[in-house]
Amino acid sequence: MIDPAYGQTPYVQTWNLNIQREITSKLIVDIGYIGTKGTRLKASELNRLNQLPYEAMARFGASLNNPVTSEQDAIRNGIRYPFAGFRGTVASALRPYPQVQGNQTVNVWGSPLGFSTYHALQITFDQQLSHGFNLYGNYVWSKNLANVESSLIDGNSGPLDYYNLRLEKAVTSWDRPQMFKLYSSYQLPMGRGKRLGSGWNRWLDAAAGGWALSAILNYYSGTPLGFGGSFPLSGGWNGALNRANIAPGEMKNAAFDKSKFEFSNIPSAVNTYLNKALFSDPPPLTLGTSAPRYAQTRGFGTISEDFGLQKAHFIKEKYRFQIRAEMLNLFNRHNLGGIQTSVTNPNFGQVTSVSGNRQIQLSARIDF
Repeated sequence: MIDPAYGQTPYVQTWNLNIQREITSKLIVDIGYIGTKGTRLKASELNRLNQLPYEAMARFGASLNNPVTSEQDAIRNGIRYPFAGFRGTVASALRPYPQVQGNQTVNVWGSPLGFSTYHALQITFDQQLSHGFNLYGNYVWSKNLANVESSLIDGNSGPLDYYNLRLEKAVTSWDRPQMFKLYSSYQLPMGRGKRLGSGWNRWLDAAAGGWALSAILNYYSGTPLGFGGSFPLSGGWNGALNRANIAPGEMKNAAFDKSKFEFSNIPSAVNTYLNKALFSDPPPLTLGTSAPRYAQTRGFGTISEDFGLQKAHFIKEKYRFQIRAEMLNLFNRHNLGGIQTSVTNPNFGQVTSVSGNRQIQLSARIDF
């Protein structure tokens, strides 16, 4: 069905305050705050009719799966018989609309129930080209909260309990509190017309002149983790996937050392990233107490350093010959991942994958 509030238009508010300062004639620093708030975002998954009320699980327990095909069955289970001819279970009889075919939920399209907030400190410095040197850097310290992941249809998994949407407010899956990016290039002052080697002959200049170095550095925080649990009621619960129970304490294993990761033995203790003692599977007929995601427990961040070395040689006025070496992930950093976050998985809390390797590319080209 189409949500009756579909006509309420979503909107986004953005505000910012920036201070720019010219440190030198070539260096500019910008410090700013930016905030963004999304309201009435279309999120169909946040509104789905006919979910079994959570209170029914505590009251009726395992009898929710008992068959109800007559008024006598209903009386025997302590519930009201929905209507003549009803055939289902105690769980389906207790739903708000037991007459819906198949005792299923009703998908509601265009519900304006989503929201998001974003706050960030942003620092940018820009060293314009001077004496062959150029530098651009950006640092962001931010926080992103929302109750949805996307406004696209089927872009969200749906809430744990449709009757309590307050449980869905959490940091977003793409929240990265700190991000630093830097780009730099430097044209070496060597060759004809440069500070060093201005008197070189054409052949020496072709070999040693015109070289330039460049670097692209990226350092990001990891994204937050969320933890899943067992389905609370087989065949009767029609909310989203359950979440784990988490006791107070430090969720990350203090003894974990990424340098000791052992890919050949995933269950090894050295691969244990989470403090498993704090996590447990919710008992049957209960919902987990954990939030969708946690800002204090994140996956591994991004550390990436790419460097380049290139040389351009002009042949007369119309032709340029260029050779280039690109060294991606020069320091051969490895990125760990695949942290198992379902408490029902035998490898829960373990790091299960590794990626990343150094790549060197050599190329040559002629521009004309």
